[in-house]
Amino acid sequence: MFGHRTATLATAAALSVGVLITAAGSASANDIVPISTSHWVGLYNGPSTADGIAEGLPPIAPGGRIFAQCWTVGQSIGNYGDTWYRTSDVDYNDGHGWLSLDKNVYVFAGYADSNARTVNRDPNIPQC
Repeated sequence: MFGHRTATLATAAALSVGVLITAAGSASANDIVPISTSHWVGLYNGPSTADGIAEGLPPIAPGGRIFAQCWTVGQSIGNYGDTWYRTSDVDYNDGHGWLSLDKNVYVFAGYADSNARTVNRDPNIPQC
């Protein structure tokens, strides 16, 4: 009886550790993407300008940054491609100081960083 109980507890403990490892391994961190071009970057409700500007938020000036959750294919703009970042946060200077907004919005990657971290170039920013 004692051996069976010990084996059952050991199995339960191993399964618990396995669940914790799986949960920790499946989480992906957002990655910081500095606005490194000379473009002002609009914040949109989806991966297209047709989706509209998110809640009337102003664009992010060069020097701001976003926290990208993932990248996706959307509207193509000029010769800059068709990839967009979905964000969890945006940081920008509104003229009165730096603001940090917890917003799930989309920004055009070509204007943000010339697509430097899209299409699996950054392991912390997967495809959506």
